[in-house]
Amino acid sequence: MSTIVITGGTDGLGRALAAHRLRAGHTVVVVGRSETKFRELAKNGDAHFVKADLREVAENLRVTKEIATRFPVVDTLVLGAAYVHRDRQMTSEGFEHNFALYYLSRHIFASELQEVLGAAERPLILDTTVPGAPEDAVRWDDLQLERGYSWKIANLQSRRLGLLSAFRLASDHVRYVLYNPGFVRTSHQGALGRTSRAMVGVLAKLLGTPPEKAISPMLDLIENRPEVPLSAYLRGKRLELDAATAEEAERLHRETARLLGEVAKRT
Repeated sequence: MSTIVITGGTDGLGRALAAHRLRAGHTVVVVGRSETKFRELAKNGDAHFVKADLREVAENLRVTKEIATRFPVVDTLVLGAAYVHRDRQMTSEGFEHNFALYYLSRHIFASELQEVLGAAERPLILDTTVPGAPEDAVRWDDLQLERGYSWKIANLQSRRLGLLSAFRLASDHVRYVLYNPGFVRTSHQGALGRTSRAMVGVLAKLLGTPPEKAISPMLDLIENRPEVPLSAYLRGKRLELDAATAEEAERLHRETARLLGEVAKRT
């Protein structure tokens, strides 16, 4: 049996995946904010919960350290935490919300758990960062988007940063998949207005794939991981990866190390 770590595992896609792996007899570690939601999952199987606000760097570092200590081998890491803010929101550590949750959190998990992933026979990182952001999506001189913010700009930037991080972290042993699950019928967590939430709910019922069905391609990737270090998928369909260079990925690595160093100095 294997060990799988799932961020955002108390709702929607992550919850369905956690429930399936538990029924199959695997060890499941869920990272999320609601222990109440987790308790229903934990009734059967080897389930573990780590409570955290993954927008905060300190929380990500605390959680990854705890997981690495408790679970010396992690076979699969699923990065699926999501929460939508349409307006510009800042974390207590001074990071723009999308940058913090959709880039920094995923980067820290994938980086800090490299050793326990490396101890597995066939390790896989399955990241729900949607592939397909343009090369000019990153505002290198304004990563926190202080000027001209829009949700679309923030979303595209975090997706491009996710690709560059994956480009650097993927290896012949630890495979990395950028995975677009498509429109899934979930609770769509986020600070949405009443009208927006109602519209999303209607669309989800009409067009969304039920989570229990949407996890099928993910399970296939877990059982039959790709042969290349880094790949991208839309459901079960292999996609061409966006262009990325080692120089661009290294630039992001240096800038991320600088930002994390500043956080460490303040704590």
